[in-house]
Amino acid sequence: MGFSVFLIAAQIGGSLGMLPAALAFALGCSVLGLLGAATSYIGSRTRLSTYLLTQFTFGTGGAKFVNLLVALSLVGWYGVICNYIGQTSQQLVLDGFGIDLHPYVLVLLASSLMIFVSIRGFTGIDRLAFYLVPVMIAFLGFVAYRSTQFDAPDQVVPAAAFTFSTAVSAIIGSYISGAIIQPDYSRFAKSRRGSTIAVYIALGVVYPLILFVSAVPSILLGDTDLLRVLTVLGLALPAFVLLFFGAWSSNTLCLYSSSLSVATLNKTWSLKTIMLVIGVAGTILAYVPVQSYLVDFLVLLGVMIPPIGAIYLLEGYRRNFQFDLNELSNGPSVRAYALSVWCVSSVVGMAVEKSPVALTGVASFDALLTAIVGYGGFVLYSRRVRPSGAI
Repeated sequence: MGFSVFLIAAQIGGSLGMLPAALAFALGCSVLGLLGAATSYIGSRTRLSTYLLTQFTFGTGGAKFVNLLVALSLVGWYGVICNYIGQTSQQLVLDGFGIDLHPYVLVLLASSLMIFVSIRGFTGIDRLAFYLVPVMIAFLGFVAYRSTQFDAPDQVVPAAAFTFSTAVSAIIGSYISGAIIQPDYSRFAKSRRGSTIAVYIALGVVYPLILFVSAVPSILLGDTDLLRVLTVLGLALPAFVLLFFGAWSSNTLCLYSSSLSVATLNKTWSLKTIMLVIGVAGTILAYVPVQSYLVDFLVLLGVMIPPIGAIYLLEGYRRNFQFDLNELSNGPSVRAYALSVWCVSSVVGMAVEKSPVALTGVASFDALLTAIVGYGGFVLYSRRVRPSGAI
C-alpha cells in the first residue's frame, strides 16, 4: 500500500477538491475495512489460506482464475510504480546534473535492482520499510503543513481524471487485493477478535486519514502531479528518497506475493524463476507506460476483486465455517455457479462505470451488491434444503 497512497491521493485530491475527496476516501476505505475485517475473520476461524478458501468456493480449477487475477493486479502495480520512479528520476537527474537520461533507462536500472533484491530475499528492504513508516507519516504531515503556506492559484482547474464514482472505485481497487488475501495472515492470529478489529482500524480508519493528509498539497495547489507539487514546495529531493525506498519495498512485496500466486498455477518452475519472469513482465508493462492507464486499472480492480471476497465469505457461512480438506480431491474442478456470479458481478460493475444506469452510483458497490444478492440467494436455498452445506 505504501507507494500507491501518494499516487492515488494526489490524483484524487487534485481532481475532486477537499470535501468530495474526503468523502471518497471515507466511502472507499469503509468498504476496504469491512471486507478486510470479514476476510480476516474467516481466515482466523477456519485457519485456511485464501487459496484454499477459493478452491472450496470456485473449485480447484476455478480458483486458478482467481489467483491469476490477483497476480496480474500485483504485476500491474509493479509496472505503475516502476514507470513513476523512472519519470521522477529523469526529472531530478535533469534538474540536478543537467543530464537528460531517458526514463526507460532508469526504469530498467530500478527494476533490475528490485528483481535482484527479491530473488536474493527482501528481508532487509522490508525491515527498512518498516522503520521508514513513521518517518514517512511525519514527512506527510510536514508536506501538508508546508502546502498551507503557499497561496493556491487564482483559478484552480483540477484535472478531470476522476469523477466521484470513479474515485471511490479506484480507492477500493488500490488495496482490494490486500483485503482479499487477509486469510493468508489472519489464519496464524492468536486472537480472532483482535485480528478482525486490527484490520478494520488499519483499512477503515487509518488508511483514509493517510490518504487525506497525502492529498492536501494537491488539493491546495490544484495539481494532480505529485512531483510537480513537491517541487513547488521545495521538497522534491527528500521526498524522492523516501518515495524511492517506499517504492522499492512495495515492488519487492508485489513481486514476491504475485510469484506465490503464480506458483500455485505452475508447479514446475522454482519461485526464483517465477520472480524473474514476473519482474521482466512488470518492467515491460512500465514501458507501455501503464501509468497512463492507472485510473482504468484501479477501477477494474475495484470492480472485479471485491465480489471474490463476498462470494467466498458467503460460502464460508453456507458451510458453517467447516471445511473438509478431503473434499478438494473429490469435488468438482469448477464450481460453475460461483464463477458465474463473479463474472456477472464484474460485468455489472463495468457496465455501471461506463453508463449512467446504476443502483448506487458507484461501480464497486454495484458489483459487490450483485455478488451478495446472487450468491446469497444460493446460500439461503442451500442451507434450507441441505443444512449440512454439502453440495
